[in-house]
Amino acid sequence: MRRYLAFLWLNRWSVILSALLLLGAGWYALRTLPESIFPDIDFPMVTVLVNAGNLPVRAMEDIVTRPLEETAKGEPGVRLVRSQTGYGLSKLHVYFDQGVNPQTAYLMLQARLAHIALPPGATMSVHLMTPNVYPFAEYALVSNRLDSSALMPYFAFHLRPMLLGINGVYRVTWTGRGWPEVHVLLDARRLAEHDLTAAQVVGALQAAQGPYFSGVLQAYNQQFVVATTPRPATAAALEQLMLPLGPVGADGSRMPIALGALGTAALAPPPLQRDAAVAGWRHALVVDIQAQAGANEVAVAHTLRMRIATLRTQLPAGVKLVRIYDLSGLISGSLRDVWIALGLGSVIALLVVLLFLGRVDGALAVMTVVPLSLAAAFLTLHALGYGLNIMTLGGLAAAIGALVDHAIVVIERGLHDLSGAREQRRAQALQRIGEILPIMSMATLTSCLVFVPLIFLAGTLGLLFRSMAVAIVIALLVSQLMALLVTPVLALWLAGRVRAPVASRRQQRAQRRYGRWLTAGMRRAWLAIPVVLMLGALGWVTLRALPTAFLPRWDEGVISMPFRTQVGSSVAETTAVGRELLHVALRNPAVARASLVVGRGFSNAYATPNKGALAIVLKTNRSVGTRTVMRQLTVAFHQAVPSLLALNATQVMVNRLGDLSGAHAPLEIYLFGSDPALLHAAGERLALALQHSGAFSSVMFKSPSAGPEIALTPRAQVSLYGLTPLMLSQQVEARLWGRTAGMLLHGEQILPLRVLVTTPTPAPGAVAALPLRLPDGEQVPLDQLARVRMRGVVPYVTHQNLVPYAYMWLQPRAGEGLAQAAVHARAVLAAMHFPASISSVIGGYYQQQSRSFRQMAIILAAALGALLVLLGLQFSSQRAGIAAMLAIALAAPGALLALWLMHIDLDSTAFLGMLLVFAIAVNNVILIFARARQLSGGAPRVATVALAARQRLRPILMTMLADVLGFLPLAIGIGRGTDLLRPLAVAVMGGLLLSILMSLGLAPILFSALARLGRRLRAES
Repeated sequence: MRRYLAFLWLNRWSVILSALLLLGAGWYALRTLPESIFPDIDFPMVTVLVNAGNLPVRAMEDIVTRPLEETAKGEPGVRLVRSQTGYGLSKLHVYFDQGVNPQTAYLMLQARLAHIALPPGATMSVHLMTPNVYPFAEYALVSNRLDSSALMPYFAFHLRPMLLGINGVYRVTWTGRGWPEVHVLLDARRLAEHDLTAAQVVGALQAAQGPYFSGVLQAYNQQFVVATTPRPATAAALEQLMLPLGPVGADGSRMPIALGALGTAALAPPPLQRDAAVAGWRHALVVDIQAQAGANEVAVAHTLRMRIATLRTQLPAGVKLVRIYDLSGLISGSLRDVWIALGLGSVIALLVVLLFLGRVDGALAVMTVVPLSLAAAFLTLHALGYGLNIMTLGGLAAAIGALVDHAIVVIERGLHDLSGAREQRRAQALQRIGEILPIMSMATLTSCLVFVPLIFLAGTLGLLFRSMAVAIVIALLVSQLMALLVTPVLALWLAGRVRAPVASRRQQRAQRRYGRWLTAGMRRAWLAIPVVLMLGALGWVTLRALPTAFLPRWDEGVISMPFRTQVGSSVAETTAVGRELLHVALRNPAVARASLVVGRGFSNAYATPNKGALAIVLKTNRSVGTRTVMRQLTVAFHQAVPSLLALNATQVMVNRLGDLSGAHAPLEIYLFGSDPALLHAAGERLALALQHSGAFSSVMFKSPSAGPEIALTPRAQVSLYGLTPLMLSQQVEARLWGRTAGMLLHGEQILPLRVLVTTPTPAPGAVAALPLRLPDGEQVPLDQLARVRMRGVVPYVTHQNLVPYAYMWLQPRAGEGLAQAAVHARAVLAAMHFPASISSVIGGYYQQQSRSFRQMAIILAAALGALLVLLGLQFSSQRAGIAAMLAIALAAPGALLALWLMHIDLDSTAFLGMLLVFAIAVNNVILIFARARQLSGGAPRVATVALAARQRLRPILMTMLADVLGFLPLAIGIGRGTDLLRPLAVAVMGGLLLSILMSLGLAPILFSALARLGRRLRAES
């Protein structure tokens, strides 16, 4: 090691040049790292959505859902398939086993599902759940004159191509009424005069679709493709189209007749199945923009804003392009807040080092390692394909203490009690640095091994925290690399400068007092037993008292509020209710903007007509938090519209994380059984009991109704009239909905053609009197051909692994954790006394939290077990390993107590904070016991342990206080971007504060107790 250090000093200018090059490379890597909120990871979940118009629920289940379910469940690696079936909608969530490659499984599943025959006109979308499946920005085309249907051509032919041309934009989707159609309104009287049916007109129009290929003509050295185009390009010209539907000629064939003789053709909006609204405007077309996987969303959003500014100058008259939300601000703001916290933590660490060393140059030398380590970390992240997100940057911020720990130890050891001339001082520093570097290297490797079990953490937390663990390990390794390459050069340079002693007299007195106190404690080693028991009891009591949560609370400033109106509400009615809620939202002083979509959700392109969703953007300079605004809006919405069936308020990122993980509420209760009707009734009873228990802030029965239905059952005599059930259905469809008959090709625009028979829309009770035409031309009411039956509620069909289920969402009371709420839920379930045919399961965030906590507990135990083995090998003494491991483990009560005092829930990031405490605390005990091993020339002895602890007092205090205070900005919460890291920071601060006492006091005393016990056992044997 001495030869290596001498080589470094000899080539110090090359080392400095390499450090400068590293800074430049790290800056370049930082500028090119993609920025996002979440890591670019693939969740082992695929969503399948089939839209088939308004096909009845039973038909959708038999023709679409069941074949999809059976195919998906038979795919290798699939562990769970959930499905929901409604009118024209089939939605599946397919979950894969851990260890399955999500991309490969997704492609295989997509290929298998593509072989299933869907109903005519049905569309199927299959998406692997990744963060980029959600829009990062939402804009809206708004107008007080043109409706959303009239805005579609501008969107399709101008706006969308311009946005898709931006590098990094993946998809641009719309929500509104939809493309305009050509409505052919057939006059029922004229049809009767010509002895025609709507089906005959539809057939004639379909036969005249075109264009058709009619051959190839070779002439004049050219090749002509012959195309027959029987249909005109405009609605006005369509009325002049001659169809073979006129009077019957002598030869029995029909004469040509113009379509205009049977009705009119005009451009019109499509039937209202989806709608959108923006507060302050009559009409809106909402535009969602998704980014490519791995794209820099902040850079893409910047280019998007510039392109939008250009597009605003090219809008049609009376049309505006307004911004709803842009999450790039949340991304850059969150990352900026973490950067600020990291910078402030570094400054605090600098002041701590300056206080202890008493040398400005020494403190600056220590802090020089921070930018170098960060540059190397960014370069490594870039090489590994990672991006800059709240997890990776949070990991670097969490490891900021480790970045300076190594430099502190090297600088302090190199400058301690130097004397003599310049070369003598450098020789002394070289020898001491050579003694400490091997110990530090082993401590760093041991710390890194603590995080290895995180690789095996399953579920959502495993996917998210894997990136943070990688960032922490990278920070530890590169900081150790800096300690091996750069810090020794700085320490040797400082050793040659004439300065006051590094250790002040006050510090020397404190060191002597500590030595006397430690010696007295080691002589009374039995005192360690009550301390260990007291700390264990404190940890257990605090653990039981802490509320539990899945993830920390964020303050995003963007709220999603899906709601449901009464069953059977039309899209128009739901839109009217949504507009009223928009006005209520804008009356809140914290709300900046709001938008509405109806007939769809935030994560699904289609939904029932009674479902809507509000996106509410809060002001940046508001005085209240997002959660407070959510509570205010929930109360105000229920007061404005008391008839709402459901209303749920979540923050956008939390909602998306729930969708990605498959959990949508803090607690979800699933009831399974074979009879859907019985399950629905049991679910309603359970929801009522949960509400009456008062143990939850809200209870939402989520097994929705597809809406009311009018069932037509053809009578037996229908066949005597020469009709079939399909012909009967087509006549009713032509009068109530319209039948598609191809399209018109108008330039680049494709205009669907819908044929309707002009009949006054009947009331539901008057459908039985709807006049239908028999083949002989006679008109009869519908009830003569079919039995008409009203069904008030047709429930969604919900399956899990082909088994019917009903489910509900629960919100715990304020201040109560998920574990306590789950206890209340189990008590209510036990009191329901459901029959044996109905079973129940509690899921949601609670299920994921429980699984994650179990895994984290195993990981913590595995980390401590691995530390016991590694420490024993490093110290050549298992007694020293046991003492060190116990001292490390007993720092955990400090983390739990800090969380309890700060009123922070125990969540997964707090668990990760305790793991980080172990990784940092292990350096202290290694520095003590490895130094004792050096002094002993073999296994540590009690005397050498006491001497080593006294020698390492100042560097341990310096590193621990720098670490603890370095986490202070994160614990306080600099801005809203550090919310995710606050529990981690508080846990680390509490754990490290207690770890100081454990490392410097309990570990040597425990070693002394174990040594005495060993001597006594040997004497007795």
